[in-house]
Amino acid sequence: MEPLVPLAGAPQAPDINLFVLQTGRLPRIGDEVSPWQYRGWLLYQVQFADSHPQLPGRWTHYLRTLEAGRLLDEAIPRIEFELWNLDAGRKMLEHCLRLIHQEDYSWTSFNRLVDWLAWGLAVSREMPPLKEETYEALYRTFNLEPLLLNPHDYLGWMLAERHTNGWNPNAFFPTPHPVVECMTQMMLAGREASSGRDSRLETVLDPCVGTGRMLLHASNFSYCLYGCDIDPLVAMITRINGALYAPWLAFPLPGDVLGVEVPLPPPAPLSVPEEYKPENGETMFRCDDRGQGLLF
Repeated sequence: MEPLVPLAGAPQAPDINLFVLQTGRLPRIGDEVSPWQYRGWLLYQVQFADSHPQLPGRWTHYLRTLEAGRLLDEAIPRIEFELWNLDAGRKMLEHCLRLIHQEDYSWTSFNRLVDWLAWGLAVSREMPPLKEETYEALYRTFNLEPLLLNPHDYLGWMLAERHTNGWNPNAFFPTPHPVVECMTQMMLAGREASSGRDSRLETVLDPCVGTGRMLLHASNFSYCLYGCDIDPLVAMITRINGALYAPWLAFPLPGDVLGVEVPLPPPAPLSVPEEYKPENGETMFRCDDRGQGLLF
């Protein structure tokens, strides 16, 4: 997992919050500092779009909860994941991938797309090494609208489709959304009535989280979402999906807001190969790092 505190001597990203406070607007092309150089530039747009009448208002709900300092006396806004009307979002992301291909045509192009989104959504502290013209082309091409209006694990779909002659290099095959929805309904629906406790505090752990589909569907029931995976790429995609669709997955609510003690990360069930072990000695990749600072 990337370090949560910048290394000594590492260049500091410009502060988008300070820019907005000083200018009253978002960065744009033509400014001294390009918009894509700000960590979290895309997250601002996700939050602004949250007021759209066709969106469930999850970011608004999340920020109101943080402001109140406690859980609100209202249900978690429900999100429905789409199976249809996905072409616009898929084609837009494929177009973005082709833009990166023009710079470096290799399997790593998809990883760079993930890194670019993670930087823009403030779930990574590392700006991907792309050419300035590629950054601008991505900035001009990327469109949040189809992703937000038709929620889906788009990056998980793209990753599973990355194959040559039938070979899936990541051996990643996501569980279909309807199956995941059925599983979460069986596991979590009606828990409050049967257990007598606030079901929003039920802990959900997916030990092989993949791109986070189980936790995305579980976010309709719970704020306490955990996941781990041996592959850092899919763990990062889970964070991206959380920033888009379930804020408390990407940016977990602190214990004083939840009103309960936040449990420690569970131990990894299996040892992790040396080449995948983070430098800080952790034994698994977590998609909901409780130490991750909030952007706001």
